[in-house]
Amino acid sequence: MVILRQLYLVAIAFFVFCLALPAFALTVRGKVVDATGATVSDAQVFAVQDRHVRVVETDDNGRYHFDDIAVRMLELVVYKDGYAVDGHTAFPQRDIEIDFTLLQPDAITIRVINNNFMPIPGARVRTMMVNDRFLVSAEDLGDAGFPMLRSDDEGLLEIPMLPEDGFIKLTLGHHQYADSNVAYLPVDERQNDIILYEGVRLRGRVTAEEEPIADARVSLFQVGVGGQRRFAEAVTDPEGYYHLRAPEDTYLITAWHAEFASPEPMHVDMRDREQTVVANIALLPPYILRGTIILPDNEPCPGARVLFRRENTIYDDTLTDGDGAFRLRVGNPDGVLRILPPPGFMTEILADIPVDMGDVREVTIDPVRLKALPVIRGRARFPEGITPSRLYLRSLDLPFPKHNITTDEGDFEIRFSYQPEQEIITFRLEHPLRFLRRDFTINIEEPGEVELLLEPFEPDQARRPPELGRNNLSALLGEPSPPIQCAEWFNSQPLSLEDLKGKVVVLNFWGGFDDSLFARNRLIELHVAHELYRDHDDVIIVGIHDASSEPDEIEEYVHGYDIAYPVGQDDDPFVSFDNYGINFIPQTVLIDKQGVLQYSQVEGRLLELIKALRRRP
Repeated sequence: MVILRQLYLVAIAFFVFCLALPAFALTVRGKVVDATGATVSDAQVFAVQDRHVRVVETDDNGRYHFDDIAVRMLELVVYKDGYAVDGHTAFPQRDIEIDFTLLQPDAITIRVINNNFMPIPGARVRTMMVNDRFLVSAEDLGDAGFPMLRSDDEGLLEIPMLPEDGFIKLTLGHHQYADSNVAYLPVDERQNDIILYEGVRLRGRVTAEEEPIADARVSLFQVGVGGQRRFAEAVTDPEGYYHLRAPEDTYLITAWHAEFASPEPMHVDMRDREQTVVANIALLPPYILRGTIILPDNEPCPGARVLFRRENTIYDDTLTDGDGAFRLRVGNPDGVLRILPPPGFMTEILADIPVDMGDVREVTIDPVRLKALPVIRGRARFPEGITPSRLYLRSLDLPFPKHNITTDEGDFEIRFSYQPEQEIITFRLEHPLRFLRRDFTINIEEPGEVELLLEPFEPDQARRPPELGRNNLSALLGEPSPPIQCAEWFNSQPLSLEDLKGKVVVLNFWGGFDDSLFARNRLIELHVAHELYRDHDDVIIVGIHDASSEPDEIEEYVHGYDIAYPVGQDDDPFVSFDNYGINFIPQTVLIDKQGVLQYSQVEGRLLELIKALRRRP
């Protein structure tokens, strides 16, 4: 759903990838040139890790160099007046050389206003993602020499160093307003209006052993059906005080500092706009948990994620350094150490290691060894008289579901990019045209090969009641489908539901800005359905994108998600969405060949419902 962003393990967690610098440090170097290949001297190159900024200037040969780069997320930004900014955001695991090319710049103009349409001077760009390639933490870079990007007395904010024909995603902030996240802005001559809302003020103090803590990072999390996301962050002043603003809602809050342990996230109720909320946070004396992770060839494993949790709360989270070592600071002596190996690997024995430190403040565990993830291979057998066909293969119980299509003969291969939480995993093979399928389980510790005979089943054609926190379309079921009305179409000429009578219509209301697990899973599921039915003229998948995005933005989403079926941009103001009563996305509905809306709850049974509607007279 459009509540971002999902967690891998739990519904409540505190993600921080920033401990003290590991003993192992890397070197990053490279060269900066212009569009002709000529070297660019005196360009500023910024290196940002954990909100700490370092800056060097390129020499006469355009070279730059950084030592002591930690094995964790690195943000490189290159800037020189008169050029477009360039950069690179990645997770380095070894010494690297990265070259940059500075191109001709273009500008974007934003008018920042409040909900009364009055200009807001002094609004600033906190962060911007350029062309989905690299992050620029503009607010953090400002003290190191990067241009200050602020709105003037008329509320106008110009960003003059962007690549031509590009786009940015950004976060705008102001001390009197809640932060605003803008999903997509094309670099062109249009002026873009962005509204900031006052929200509710939150303030407090961070202490440890009753002493104020400066430079502690206070994070506010928004929790919803799709998991949680970090909504806002503040850094404490020399006296330990912080303040921030956020829209009216309930949140979780916690704090982090390199010398102490984070407490359990606390709930804060910020639903009263007239009230300032106070949340004081006490950091804890840390218990130190150390260890190393080893690859199958006995080499150290850098970049493995390691976290410490108790029940549903993650207390600390880090990455192994270049020596494969990790160090966690936690506020409780007992819990579970969870190892999340890099892609392609799993732990030899336990991914979850029980920990009970008792009164000991520092413990080193035995090295954790990894092994390669298995590949599951299998083949479907078809009942007598049934011609082999491509089948839909999907997982039923993985937190990150897997979707695939078999070969024409029913052969398949299941590869994992991460270690599943459970050893036993359930999959389903389903025929796209017949009521034939087979559920089966595999043990990831003992993969082997499987051979499966498809079996008949009765489809679940019941109209399920709406789920909590989802759209309630009950009143529309069994009635002629409301019309759709779109301003733009992609991958298709303009369509209407009247034109589509005689086909089973899978209509999906969505937004490309929604990158939750639920939304991405639905797009993959529809992609598979399109692949399976694209040669059958009685089934069509149609997407209706929400009206708030610009056409070129939607075109980027369609291309980025590799969507080949028709997509329409809803007519403003949300005509199609309003016709169906869509308040939460994604929402998929099924319309029969007579144009009657039959189903709005399709989770886990999309193919069987499509097949059932295809067979209806």
